[in-house]
Amino acid sequence: MPSDDSLRVREFVRMFRLISSAKDAAEALQLRNLVHLTNMALLQVALDWDGLDPERDPDIDLGGLVREKARIAMRNGRENLLVLPHS
Repeated sequence: MPSDDSLRVREFVRMFRLISSAKDAAEALQLRNLVHLTNMALLQVALDWDGLDPERDPDIDLGGLVREKARIAMRNGRENLLVLPHS
């Protein structure tokens, strides 16, 4: 049986991948405001994932943090994420 930490990480990975997929769709549709919002959401997921607060630690490399979480979330590729187009 997976540990609570393992389940927590899987939920953050799932959330990161879903938001990344929404960002990709927004980019394809050239919805700049939505791309901006999804970038903010990805940053917040990365911060929450590690329990970080940029106000308490202003030296956090936010871009590096998001890239690290993206590598973890996308490690197995997107084959497990199914996004259905809206009809």
